[in-house]
Amino acid sequence: MKQPIALLIALLLAGCLSSCAGSGKPGATIVPAPAPTISSGFPYQQGWLGADGAYSVPLGNRRSLWFFDDSFIGAADQTSRLQPTRFIHNSIGISNCNAACTFQYFWSGMSTGTPGAVFIAPGSDWFWPMDGFVYKGKLYVALMQMHAAGSGAFGFAYSGAQLATVSNYTAPPPQWSITYQPLNTGGTAVPGVSIVVQQGPGGNPDPADPQGANYAYFFTAAGSPPCLALLRIPLADLDHLARPGNSDWQYRSTSGAWETWPDTATTLPGNNAPVINPGATEMTVRWHNTTRQWLAVYPLGLRKEAHYSVSASLTGVWGPSESLYPYPELQPSNPNFTPNLFCYAVKEHVELEAAGQLVFTYACNSTVEDEILKNMNLYHPIMVRQQLPAR
Repeated sequence: MKQPIALLIALLLAGCLSSCAGSGKPGATIVPAPAPTISSGFPYQQGWLGADGAYSVPLGNRRSLWFFDDSFIGAADQTSRLQPTRFIHNSIGISNCNAACTFQYFWSGMSTGTPGAVFIAPGSDWFWPMDGFVYKGKLYVALMQMHAAGSGAFGFAYSGAQLATVSNYTAPPPQWSITYQPLNTGGTAVPGVSIVVQQGPGGNPDPADPQGANYAYFFTAAGSPPCLALLRIPLADLDHLARPGNSDWQYRSTSGAWETWPDTATTLPGNNAPVINPGATEMTVRWHNTTRQWLAVYPLGLRKEAHYSVSASLTGVWGPSESLYPYPELQPSNPNFTPNLFCYAVKEHVELEAAGQLVFTYACNSTVEDEILKNMNLYHPIMVRQQLPAR
């Protein structure tokens, strides 16, 4: 069985991102009050035996749809990865969180000997889900498209990015009708790391533009070293935004203007603005009405803590990268600690938050495969609930 590689690319790119120059002035140290509440993770059931990724999309009534990347799959009654498992590149979950959270998991070929991913890439490529949203009765999910390249644990490369559309997402997932549109080819600009739709003051992510609420905003890993640029596309184009073929895509430039991204380009123009610098490929940007601020949460390279940045404007000046949460698993006193562990995949889940709270997940993994197989406390999302950072 090969090493789960969603972790490896996350660490590679997050490490590059951490070399970007910081911006803004120093901020205050966070002192959570009360202490964070930590969930041990999502339950192992139905043959779902762990995954990373864990973006979520609210469905209403305290229900959420979760997108997982590389996933271990076993028999329906299996609770250990030491028994025979299969390895698929994405799976999904649906949670219902009232007094407590319950989960259902889904993938292709459930209860068969040939499990497969929910989102299927062409040929021998595979998809890792990024952020998603619901608009006018359809679910949209950005996907990183990957392919094998070379050999060993790092034998992979980007093919590009696509957008999946699920026209009947309220149906049971085995009945979903999924179509795909290419967002970009290659790895120089990867749209969909985080997506913002009708958030912000009055539902407008860019209040300086009276038409700003009519766009979907795609945070995009781009540049060298890569930081987060910002693209947008009219919401009216969501079902026909494929590139090449759509010339309505715009990028945020260093002049503060929205400029046309040439239809056939696969890289962003040199004057694209590094909106969040540094950033990461597994992160979220969300609006908070209570503080009237945008909050970005993310891993930062190989550091032993999650980070955050805030801004009053999605397109404006973002504050410095600040410490959010030290990963307990990386403390030598923690029973799960080994020198081989990494923690990553930090995402916020606003639909689970009460006023003044921040809820996010992260995952921890090991470069030693045997540690992943033996320790079921590794390689699954861990949910943290703590005080919302205030600047």
